Parts: sequence; structure tokens; C-alpha cells
Amino acid sequence: MLTVMGTSLWHNLSTWVQILLALGGIILVHEIGHFMFAKWTGIHVDEFAVGLGPTVAKWERNGTLYRVAPLLFMGYVRIRGLEGEENAEVLPGGFYSRPHYQRILVMIGGALVNLVTAALLFGLVYTAWGVLDENVDTTLATVQPGSAAEAAGLVADCRIIALDGQTLAKPEAIEKAVKASGGREMTFRVVYPDGTQRDQTITPRRDDGTGRYLIGVVFRTDFGFERKIGRVTPGGPAAAAGLRRGDEILTLGGRRVTHPTQIVEALTTVPTALEKADARSTKLPPVGLTVERGGEVIEMQVTPKAKKSERIKPTAPGEKAAPAAERPLESYLVADPGFQLQRRMKRLGLATALWTGITRTEQIVVDVTQNVIQLFRGVGLKQVGGPVMIVKSLSDAASVGLYDLLTWAASLSIMIGVFNLLPLPALDGGRVVFILIDWVASALPSRRQVDRRLEGTIHAVGLMLLLALMVVITFRDLTR
Repeated sequence: MLTVMGTSLWHNLSTWVQILLALGGIILVHEIGHFMFAKWTGIHVDEFAVGLGPTVAKWERNGTLYRVAPLLFMGYVRIRGLEGEENAEVLPGGFYSRPHYQRILVMIGGALVNLVTAALLFGLVYTAWGVLDENVDTTLATVQPGSAAEAAGLVADCRIIALDGQTLAKPEAIEKAVKASGGREMTFRVVYPDGTQRDQTITPRRDDGTGRYLIGVVFRTDFGFERKIGRVTPGGPAAAAGLRRGDEILTLGGRRVTHPTQIVEALTTVPTALEKADARSTKLPPVGLTVERGGEVIEMQVTPKAKKSERIKPTAPGEKAAPAAERPLESYLVADPGFQLQRRMKRLGLATALWTGITRTEQIVVDVTQNVIQLFRGVGLKQVGGPVMIVKSLSDAASVGLYDLLTWAASLSIMIGVFNLLPLPALDGGRVVFILIDWVASALPSRRQVDRRLEGTIHAVGLMLLLALMVVITFRDLTR
């Protein structure tokens, strides 16, 4: 018992150390970006610090004080002229003494290094572990309530085999045709779960949030998972039941397992009546399973543990389905069996991995930018998360493994980079706006400059408003 508790405690401590290093590392590389571009453009850096807490080491080089603190995550850079100094424009080597384009480079340098770091992290992951080797087919995993597909009578486990008379074997081809339909009527050849085939006429609907035409289905994928156990959580339900890494799951609850999604559905879902119950007091029933281990078939029982998760609030039966982006997030219970399935990975060569990392970074930048634009339009505000959500997501990723932690950290690095470029006071993007205004004003015959005190006041007020917004979002995260 003590051994199990000690193993679980060490696992939790290790997870939190990984979270702090990942989150702090992302912030640190952002500051390194400002530091590098300041040095490159000849702007004086008064201080560069790595870590938090009391100083354990410091030295000075080329006029810059370097400082190291014991908690080696996060950091900050102090650039001359940006700290509200008097006569900032005439300070030797000061920020405002340099040309406008160099000031802009320094301001966007943090975000640029965030993006480069993300691409390199993806490349590292794809070289060391690989990319998920997913098997996706045209079988429907889910049909969204209130969607065009549901209205046409499609249900989960239906399989689409043709569209407008053309045989299609890949979901990507179906999704591409639907998006390009412009909302015209389309004929789908569907194989139903009972084996019957029917032609169904469906008119794709335009999603208000993304502007894309959809029929409201999710195709089945194994997410690169196999039926073998890849990792057992120390001290968790699977460990208590005696499951081991490499065990291949043959049956669940007396039913033969033919697809990894059957394992996920059987061991991670709770009865609908318990979804809103308290996680600490909810006891889930044991699930019988058989596994193959070294040629031997073993019967055992796993009792999953209830835990909280989040999802977009589903539409109640009979209600008109609102767009997903307009529905709030809600807390609900899921089951945790205490293991993760083994994943099929396809390792890439260094050059291919780096290029794939760059394209993945580009894709996330586009997605994040589109989401930010939608937020400014008032779409998706109910689903915005703050620091609590970020830490929870990192915790979930770290609990799965280093692969998930690094890929999530890379995505978070992109999000932080894009967020800092928003044209809002106190953010890097807000400072770029003032630099551009100053650039235009200095080119006019009057050659006026932006009032530095006014700019500083605006950034200070903007910072207070952002902090207040973070408090509100954090409170909402905690009460979900």
C-alpha cells in the first residue's frame, strides 16, 4: 500500500514539474526573442533574468546584467527606454533612439521565437516519436444532433460509400466535396448498421462560426491507437487490477473487441444519470475484460475511477441545436481506467519532420487567428478558457506522456505568440500600433511624436483590464 502511494505521489510530482517547465519555458523563449532582437538591432538590454525567486548567480557582460534564480522557469528582459524612464528618446542605446522598423522587430521578436520554437518542437517530436498513423474510414462515429445528416436519417455506424454517384473511400474526399457544395442538394449512398443500402438526399448547411458547409458528422478514426495497452498509470485502477503494458484487450463485458474505439467508449463513459454527479462520491461498476499476455489469455476486472472533464454543452432532446461555437462549456463526469492504449507512430526523417513541423505550425497559426477573429465578432466567448484551463490541459497532456506534453506545449507556444500580437494595450501588438502611429506622425510636416506618458498610461490601464479579465475567466473556469 505504501509503495503504491509513493509511486502515485512521485508520478504526480513529476507531472507538475513537467507542467511548470513547459509553461515557464514557453514564456522564457518569448522573452529570449525580445532579448535577441534588441541585441541584434543595437538596443541596450539593461537586464536579462532566467528563473524566479532570489538571485543565486549574476554577472555583467557588455553592459547587461544577467541574473539566474533557483526556479528555472519563466524570466524577463528589461530593455532601456521601455520602463518609463524620463527622456526615453535621448537615452543612449534606448528603445526610442532606434529607427521605427527596428523597434517593431524587437516587439514582434518574442512572438516570432515562439513560432520557431513550436516548429522545432514539432520537428523534434516527429523525429523522436513520429506522427500518429491514424486509420480513418467513412464509417460515422457520431451524427450531431439537429444536423442535416440527422434530419436525413443518418445514425452512428452508418458508412458512406458514394456521393453523387461517385465511389469515395476517403473521408477527406467527402469533406472536401461537402465544403465545396455551396449548400446544394447532394445524394449520399449509405450502408446502415443492419447492412441495408439506401440513397439519402442531404443539403449541407453553412456553419455560422466557420463559414463552411457541413452535414454534421464525425468520421470514425482509431486516432492511431491499437488494442494493446501502452502505458499504465501508477496507482490507478488498471495497475490495481494487474494490467500491464503490452497486454492486448480481447473482450470487454463479454463482447469481442474489434476496434480501439470500443475500448475507449466502454471504459471512459459513465451512465448519463451520473454525468452530473460528484466525482469523489461516485462509484463506477467494474468492467470485465480478457487480455492476451505472452500467449496466455487472462480474465480480470477493472473498476474505472470517476473524474471531471469538460465538453461543449449538448443540445437537449427536442431543442433547436445552436451552433457549437455559441454553446457554453460544461463539466461532466467521465471514467478513467488508469491506462492509455498503445499508439502506432510513423517516424519521420529529420528534414521531413522539420518541414512537417513548419506546416503544422502554419496550420495552427491560421486556426488560432480565425478563432480570435471570431471572438472579436462575439462568437465562441462562452468557451474561452484562462490560466486554469491552460494548466489543466497541460496536466492532462503530461499525464499521458512526454509526446503529448511536447506537442501541446508547441501549440500553446503558438497561441501565446499570436495572442501577444493582438493590437491591444499592454501587449506587444499594442506597442506596435503606437510605433506605427509615431512613424506616421513623425513623417508629417509637423513631425510630432506620440506622448510617451500618455502611451505608458494607456498600456498600464490596458494591463489592469487584461488582469481583471483573467480574474473573471479564471473564476468562470473554477465554477464550471
